Amino acid sequence: MNLDNLIELVEDLSLAFGVSGFEDPVRERIKERLKDLNVGFETDVMGNLTVILDQGRDFTVMVDAHMDEVGLMVNCVEEEGWLRFATLGGWDPRILPAHQVDLLSHQGKMVPGVIGAAPPHVQSQEDQQKPIQPDNLFIDIGSRSKNETEQLGITVGTPGVLALPFKQLAGGMFTGKALDDRVGCALLIQLLRHYHDHPPGYTLAANFAVNEETGLRGAKTAAYRIRPDLAFVIETTTGDTPGTPAHQQPTRIGSGPAITLADRNIIARPALVNAVMETAVRSGIPFQAKRPLTGGTDAGAIHLSRGGVLTSVVSVPCRYLHSPVGLACIEDVHHTFSLLRALLDRATSIYEQCAP
Repeated sequence: MNLDNLIELVEDLSLAFGVSGFEDPVRERIKERLKDLNVGFETDVMGNLTVILDQGRDFTVMVDAHMDEVGLMVNCVEEEGWLRFATLGGWDPRILPAHQVDLLSHQGKMVPGVIGAAPPHVQSQEDQQKPIQPDNLFIDIGSRSKNETEQLGITVGTPGVLALPFKQLAGGMFTGKALDDRVGCALLIQLLRHYHDHPPGYTLAANFAVNEETGLRGAKTAAYRIRPDLAFVIETTTGDTPGTPAHQQPTRIGSGPAITLADRNIIARPALVNAVMETAVRSGIPFQAKRPLTGGTDAGAIHLSRGGVLTSVVSVPCRYLHSPVGLACIEDVHHTFSLLRALLDRATSIYEQCAP
């Protein structure tokens, strides 16, 4: 398959608004990207979008990527028009001040603003040395009153995201917001396009999940409904950064897809880990083991569904996760697609090799 347009697809999905619980714009963009295949779309009450190929076979493989991104939610509109907010998902509060934001109004329009805080001129020297906590931050949309703010469709409960553009960088790298996990969504779209034309011989259920960043909630209900025998979760995971000791770097950018051994929510079955690595070696695909025990993914919910599901996580290394400047490598994305294809091509034999 020609992967030339894969990063363009990542860009398109990256720019979509999709805070946990408000994934509708991402879901519609994914459906638009797949409409030419004439596949059926299932959207459950949680908001998960599922596409099933070859439904009704005796063996079912679930492939999951989550649509949601970490974000913000307005929790107070002050009389002067300022907005106080809570965070949705795992933010590092040190990166929030001075960022531009986009708020999704009740009319469905984007309202721009900035995150502000008291300037250093009026802070004590002691306060200047401390990270500013979210409770002391506010969003300024330029409004001069509570009434003016509400007229724009911004009220308590309005969601928002930090807003930065998508860009390709030197060295085959790219940066943008929500790479966690719009990279995974783009890969899942490409897998659907491939297996639509090359049926795998079993039921393939592609799930674009909601609410991963706020408790793996979408994947939990989707897995219960799909009843998979085997599952693969497509994710991004923390990459290398300067000044971090090697033993504290979960992965290295440019070294291929990362295979999870264990994280906060799952200890992958060793036989399945070995089968995934063996597939990569057999296919000549570079890969790396993600150093345990950092992070967590939808696999934590999927592998516990019903009587249990054999579940593996394959991730694209990404620097600066949970920020609007995630950074990943195009080559890693392509290698991850190749590994996922190789795994799905031999999914039945992997299951037979690993099931008790």
